[in-house]
Amino acid sequence: MAARRRNADRRNWPPNLYQNSKGYYWFRNPSDGKTVGLGYDLRIAIQQARTANAELLRRKGAVSLIQRLDGNVMTLAAWCDEYEAKLAGRKDAKAGTLDAAKHELNALRNADFAVQSIDKVTTRNMSDLIEDATKRGPTMAARVLRRAIYVFRAAEAKGLIKVGSNPATPVEKPKVIVTRTRLTVDDFNAVLAKVREDGQHWMENAMLLALITGQRREDVARMQFSQVKDGFLWVEQSKGRKGHQTKVRIPMTLRLSAIGMTVEDVVKQCRDAVVSKHMIHHRKGRGNAKAGSHVKLGTISNTFATYRDEAKLSIETDRTPPTYHEIRSLAARLYADEYGEQVAQTILGHKSSKMTELYRDSRGREWTEVKIGQG
Repeated sequence: MAARRRNADRRNWPPNLYQNSKGYYWFRNPSDGKTVGLGYDLRIAIQQARTANAELLRRKGAVSLIQRLDGNVMTLAAWCDEYEAKLAGRKDAKAGTLDAAKHELNALRNADFAVQSIDKVTTRNMSDLIEDATKRGPTMAARVLRRAIYVFRAAEAKGLIKVGSNPATPVEKPKVIVTRTRLTVDDFNAVLAKVREDGQHWMENAMLLALITGQRREDVARMQFSQVKDGFLWVEQSKGRKGHQTKVRIPMTLRLSAIGMTVEDVVKQCRDAVVSKHMIHHRKGRGNAKAGSHVKLGTISNTFATYRDEAKLSIETDRTPPTYHEIRSLAARLYADEYGEQVAQTILGHKSSKMTELYRDSRGREWTEVKIGQG
């Protein structure tokens, strides 16, 4: 809860100093809430409050301004600033990655113990921070913990803390329960039917292209017709460090029985009377977007959500509706069923089969058929 704003005549008072209706001054310890009377003399009360506040900061391990100016101490907050600057200075830094890192680092910078020397931060400090963050959201708490481990690991390499003394490493990772509902073939077709009813051709193409290629929203949105050559659709995925992204070459003849189409069929459908280099493009001008221009990521997600809601999909209690990204999971399951797990992993561009297994998990939405060989 935000601190109550002081009256104009009290704005120059030191923190934690108060006065009751009878003019008696008292000090409140912010650590435990205990109060101590200071008498009726304002000058003495202010002096004692300032002394107490300084001592509380010292006990807390806060670094004084003089120490910081002398350059003898690196606080956690200052190291987070330096760490962020190094991230931003990398040639392969991406805007999305930097934005996410900033939010995670802010959680560390804003911690009470961030004013301490970085080598004074304890595992208890980190554990309390993550426990508190988990109450607001386990997903973000897990991200903050992962970032903290990297931050202190970098501090180890810099010699700011002893090797092997990373205070974030022993902290238990928050348990993240995934609540988003998987998309089934019936769900996909129901949403697609609503899209077609409304004549949203670009959205229809965006759904089909995502399913037939198994690619992420970002990669579908930026696909161009020039990526088709020598009988393949060449996709350099956007996720990953610059220069190290996965590159996938998808045969144009690849067919997915669930929709009865090949990659070539879907790409041909993306071509229309509007001249555009983008497969997913506006057929008509819309706001600032001109006919033929690419469709923005947010527009793809929001438009899919609109037609998903119109389709009135069956969503279990305590679950959230599937997003456009769930088409990628559906593609993984369909390709694994039709062509095998290796093909699913390759088309998704995963280096690890474990990651593909996560995408293939239907989260209880589908039945697994027991297949028997012909004897």
